[in-house]
Amino acid sequence: MMQYEIVSGSGEVVNRVAIASNLDLIAPDTEGVPWRPEAGFIARKMAQPLAPEAPPLASVKARLVSRVEMDAEGVRLRYITPGSGMAMTYGEKRDQAAAVHAIGETAANALTADQAREAYPTLAASIGIEGATLWACAQLVIARAEAWADLSYAIERARIVGKKAISDASDAAAAQAAYEAITWPT
Repeated sequence: MMQYEIVSGSGEVVNRVAIASNLDLIAPDTEGVPWRPEAGFIARKMAQPLAPEAPPLASVKARLVSRVEMDAEGVRLRYITPGSGMAMTYGEKRDQAAAVHAIGETAANALTADQAREAYPTLAASIGIEGATLWACAQLVIARAEAWADLSYAIERARIVGKKAISDASDAAAAQAAYEAITWPT
């Protein structure tokens, strides 16, 4: 795309057009071709093209905040299985494990396989695979949930601190620096 300046009959530059596809059609590769001759203006290629305009600060911040959200999800996905259904499964297992914990080891281990499946279906699916008993599976899920809570805290803290720093930035460079300063848990 050519960059043009619009010049009056007296030679005064009255406007600079950074991207002018319509002028390309009127004055392709030719200086001084009349443009709106009835008004006495000509379009000519700029001797020094304009530098591209920087995007507005709000756009820079929005783009960086979007990247923070994607980065946070990427960190989460290093530790969990993606998908809404899987998130529901994790929640069900956590709730069922807490319920098994509440009845105690003796009562949990006294349940038959059918009773365990009926009362704690999602958790019972792990019996014999992730743990030998319903109680063992519950303890494993509780331990994983506690470990996830610690990691989730670190991810969420990095995410919201980063977003706030980007939001508080006074210019694009400060917003970029705020984004680059985010430290995600490993």
